[in-house]
Amino acid sequence: MSIIRRIIAATLSVGLLLAAVWAVVYRQQIIDHVKVWQYQPSQQIRQIAERAGMNQQGMFYFYATHPQIESAEEFNTECRRVEQASPILGCYDQGSDSIYIYNVTDPELDGIKEVTAAHEMLHAAFARLSEAEQRQLGQLLEQAYSRLSTKALDERMAYYDRAQPGSRSNELHSIIGTEFADIGPELEQYYRRYFANRAAVVALHDQYSHRFEQTKSEADTLHAGLQQQKPALEQAKSGYVADLNAYNQQVEQFNQRARRGEFSSQAQFQVERSQIVTQANQLQVRRAELEAKIATYNADVARLNQLGRQIDKLNNSLDSTKAVK
Repeated sequence: MSIIRRIIAATLSVGLLLAAVWAVVYRQQIIDHVKVWQYQPSQQIRQIAERAGMNQQGMFYFYATHPQIESAEEFNTECRRVEQASPILGCYDQGSDSIYIYNVTDPELDGIKEVTAAHEMLHAAFARLSEAEQRQLGQLLEQAYSRLSTKALDERMAYYDRAQPGSRSNELHSIIGTEFADIGPELEQYYRRYFANRAAVVALHDQYSHRFEQTKSEADTLHAGLQQQKPALEQAKSGYVADLNAYNQQVEQFNQRARRGEFSSQAQFQVERSQIVTQANQLQVRRAELEAKIATYNADVARLNQLGRQIDKLNNSLDSTKAVK
């Protein structure tokens, strides 16, 4: 073999070796590019990604998972909930690298599919980080969590600890990135990898969350008010009935005395009759006030029942198992 041929052969061997190493190191990126190239997003999927404020990189990871908007029956097959009392709206299957989103159609929950899509996209992005990046990011997320912690968020993270042990940083990565505005400059800079306008997805989350919170707050306030009103109302009603019965007895006694001619004079008769009329007028005023209070109470009960139905409707819209007949 000539020197030139040996040089060419050696060069080819080195090139093939480098190509093999490159393919191993960048295996996921190669797979992602192939999957995105093979995927043609529907108009709905494109609109969801755009409305969620994703940038090109965020859309790239989103499209790489071939996201699907599914009916209740399809979704329940793909996304298994761990606790029946805890509905889920989407899932990222890391094994198949696929995202599934429940098709919530209630117009009062507008924006929830976009937030779910961004949440699951961030799961896919987190899976593509190195272990070192995940650990470093986990520290920032825990610092943000210590500032953002609420009772609802604590309960939610406790659920993930039960249902998906070891997923804390992964879940915080998706929750903080899509649901909270003030997350600190370092995390804000990090999420710019995936969002051109992260504020857009946070605003969508706030929009439907506020509807839930507003409805529940009104229901809680009404319930507390009714609990406070009820004893006083029952007492006022009992007092009125007792005084009305006493009044009726007094009227009967007055009429009997009048029939028996027991009044010593017409003046005495008129004085006692005037007292009875005054009591009757007072009872009429009390009755009108009591009826007004009862009407207000009943209106509040009706409103509370209406709010209860509204809350049930919203909750049922989020529960894919209740949509399957």
